[in-house]
Amino acid sequence: MKNIALESLIQDYLDGKIEEAKMYENIQAYSLEEVKQCFSDAIEVDYLLSKKYLKVNEENAYKDFLEQIRLHNANVQEPKNEGIRTIWKYAAIFIGIVGLGLGLNSLLRSNDSEETITIATKEVNLNLGDGKVEIIKETGSTNILDSEGNVIAVQTGDKIKYVPAIQSKKIDFNKLSVPYGKKFELELADGTIVYINSGSVLRYPTNFIAGNNREVSLKGEAFFKVAEDKAHPFIVNTGAVNVRVLGTEFNVSAYKEDTETSTVLVSGSVQLYDSISANKNQTNLQLVPGERGTWSKDHQNFKMDMVDTSIYTSWVQGRLIFRDMPFKKIRKQLERRYNVTIVNTDTALDNNTFSANFEEETIEEILEILDRTYGIEYTIKDNQIIIK
Repeated sequence: MKNIALESLIQDYLDGKIEEAKMYENIQAYSLEEVKQCFSDAIEVDYLLSKKYLKVNEENAYKDFLEQIRLHNANVQEPKNEGIRTIWKYAAIFIGIVGLGLGLNSLLRSNDSEETITIATKEVNLNLGDGKVEIIKETGSTNILDSEGNVIAVQTGDKIKYVPAIQSKKIDFNKLSVPYGKKFELELADGTIVYINSGSVLRYPTNFIAGNNREVSLKGEAFFKVAEDKAHPFIVNTGAVNVRVLGTEFNVSAYKEDTETSTVLVSGSVQLYDSISANKNQTNLQLVPGERGTWSKDHQNFKMDMVDTSIYTSWVQGRLIFRDMPFKKIRKQLERRYNVTIVNTDTALDNNTFSANFEEETIEEILEILDRTYGIEYTIKDNQIIIK
């Protein structure tokens, strides 16, 4: 039987929700085998950062790993987090080897591709209400002006913050387009913060009018931290599905090419409803924190399940977390994240599921990890990644 408490403890640490001292203290209550099993299910595939344990006895390696944690906690002079996080990465190396049953030869073999990927750089575009298009340079800072020359927002780096207008009765809309390979932060005039993922477009009013709902339209994926305003519900339109909230945190994924539109609720409460059916009362769904509501484009219905919300919001912190995810979805996320093209010639591979965590790795490093860990071979030709 799985130890749910231990699984939750390990996942909380990996998600940064608890510190290493608490992790080490609580882990002592479990047996070595329990910890090893839970690590094999939860910890990220990050072993390329170190090869410390490749040639040592597995059991001794794990005991050595636990001893290093104890020694680190006794050494108060070291910077907090740094040493212990390296030790946890050693654990990832250890578990990756044991759990996947990889031999030393497969770990050390290199890919035969000699070409490299050249990633094209595209800029974030801001379409203003007067039809003008601003190219957002993420290394700079500038004021965003309306057609009358008034400052409506300030852009600094990869963030735009809108300035609330006083007693405005006119509604102008802006549209922010974030290309593959980038993400962007937006603070709307009501204080709502939106993190927009790669390959996404958000259309929104530059100011919100008293008495009207706060409505935005999304194509792609975004994470919302909605400013509470009970008198003015916040609505995210995604086409077939609308998300209605008052003040909450949630993630919406509504890419055109995906077969499903999903909403994951982190805090607060949201209502999902079908915006195209005649009888909307029969096609709505109320979510509580920890739930995911998914709309099937093929069957035109909702389903709901409990999920680990951190998996679906990790992209906001620059992380990618895959848990038992089909490869066809993984490669699509990699294409969006890195602005690359992945061609898969092994059609059976698309339905296989994989688990991994990635953070600061380049696309080349991720490909190498997938190759060495799962045996997914690839070549690079004409700036395309081709899965053999």
